Amino acid sequence: MSRVHPHRRSTRAPARVLVVDAGPGETALAELNALAGLGLTPTVNVRRMDDPALRARVEAEWDTVDFDGFSEEELAAQLEDGGRGHDVLKCRAGIPLTEAVLERATASTLRRRLVLAGRAASGSDTFDHAAARRLGVAIRTTAGANAGAVAELAVALMLDALRGISWRANALRDGSWSEAVTALPTGSLADARVGLVGSGAIARRVAELVRAFGADVRVFGSPRFTAERAAGWPGRRVESLDELLAVCDVVSVHVPATPETEGLIGERELRLMRHGSVLVNTARASVVSEEALDRALRDPFSGPARAAVDTFEVEGPGFSSVLAGNPHCLLSPHAAGMTRSAMQEASRRLLAEFERFLSGKFTGSTACGGPGRPPRG
Repeated sequence: MSRVHPHRRSTRAPARVLVVDAGPGETALAELNALAGLGLTPTVNVRRMDDPALRARVEAEWDTVDFDGFSEEELAAQLEDGGRGHDVLKCRAGIPLTEAVLERATASTLRRRLVLAGRAASGSDTFDHAAARRLGVAIRTTAGANAGAVAELAVALMLDALRGISWRANALRDGSWSEAVTALPTGSLADARVGLVGSGAIARRVAELVRAFGADVRVFGSPRFTAERAAGWPGRRVESLDELLAVCDVVSVHVPATPETEGLIGERELRLMRHGSVLVNTARASVVSEEALDRALRDPFSGPARAAVDTFEVEGPGFSSVLAGNPHCLLSPHAAGMTRSAMQEASRRLLAEFERFLSGKFTGSTACGGPGRPPRG
């Protein structure tokens, strides 16, 4: 249901932005005001806005809708908006911006067609980039904005897996002191060799943090991670993933979801890991096979003894994973980057990206066509 304020229509530029999910808390208000300052008229989805007071303030100030942003059909319908269309889409979650959704959002029958889609997060693997390029939709993200936050959780999960913090606490809540003090003494980062799969901003921050604990860091990066680039890193570059897996006590995954990284760590790779080691995945579910990891953790003769996972193949209300029933795996609800400071920084960076794009896009050129074509209301 929409809450419409017709009197505002005449005082704002005609470009329209669908805000699928605004920033958290007060960030939402600052973000919406900034979007308006860029000449965009926001329509705000309040579905995931849990704070009643904030939701009331947004509904009082802006046009609002209430829909499931993770539903392709509902997302496409809102972008179409009965033929009115939108110029811009803003989100922070991994919404399904598929080819079908993009085609409907850019249809020639719409008064406004989508030209820009931005996500206040580092990844956009739920966006169809090829379809976006074909249909003329620019995609913007905020790579690196949450690097510190993700690195913090990755290290926290390492410590939990090594020290047994969560399961010891649960044992004490169950009244079992004897269970809580089993498997002591534990490992630690102070005497661990930590291997990082990936060489981006998050991996580098993890390297800095674990080095402070006294860990020995090894890094396997992309082909761009040459010996020259690795020279200034707080860790030693290795030539192959196999080498890294074979020598490290803790392996932490920090690569994007791409065709090249899909299934990067499967049954063969898990067998290569050191006996009793730990695997941490705060990257993408497609990189580490959940089924293979589940089997490896249940096999006393396999490499990894424990794992910690923050990303899953099926997330949200329909969450499902074989790892949910594995006692050797810590679970986190894809929350690594969700600190207040990281999300505020992501919002600021995305707004800056929007400003750079829009300053050229709507000067002598509009969302509806070629240079000089006027908007159609």
